[in-house]
Amino acid sequence: MSSSRARNRLIGISAVLSIVVVAAVVFFFFNGTSLSLTVDRLYESSDRYVGETVQLSGTVVAGSWDRQSNPMVFKVFDEESGSEAEVTAVFEGVPPANFGDGTGVIITGVIEEDKTIVSSQMLTVCPSRYETNDNTLPVYALFDMDEGMDMTGIPVRVSARVVDGSITPPGEEIRLTVHDIENPSIQIPVKFSGGLADTVTDGTPVVLTGHLDEDGNFIAEIVANIADS
Repeated sequence: MSSSRARNRLIGISAVLSIVVVAAVVFFFFNGTSLSLTVDRLYESSDRYVGETVQLSGTVVAGSWDRQSNPMVFKVFDEESGSEAEVTAVFEGVPPANFGDGTGVIITGVIEEDKTIVSSQMLTVCPSRYETNDNTLPVYALFDMDEGMDMTGIPVRVSARVVDGSITPPGEEIRLTVHDIENPSIQIPVKFSGGLADTVTDGTPVVLTGHLDEDGNFIAEIVANIADS
């Protein structure tokens, strides 16, 4: 290889490395300079952070949000501290698929004077939950009890499987539909306002904890994957 060709190759490699270094600096400048705050810390000294871009971590307050509102407004609190402090979030975007009551969130946005954070960036932290299917009822049993027993309003645990294509976005009244594991033709709509874990997808075997309502829907308090026995 000639010296001129080797020199040109070296220059080319150096140029590529320079671009990579510059890109890395830009990335860390724009993504690493936000302050990381908990709800309690922001609540106690919000005046200090007015106009600042921060990353706020917290847990979604149950019942504080309406998916149909635009932008979506909800409240977060610090679950670990146990305090009653809450911060209002105004989210201008489409919430992640596993957003819901009790979901852990990391919100990047600007703090306003009324302890509100306005954001268009949000990550959810919804860990997978697993439960055994011991002492659970199959779906068919909810509608086929001996002596015509009415199961409406009775707390139960049900083992089922998610119907393909039935999972809807956060905020929809019917969040998913499940079917009997042995008889897929027996199905039941599930109302659930919590965050679905990423592990709950089409065909997933699940354990539902909750009760039937008068319209034949299952009101779920917990939706968990069935743990391997």
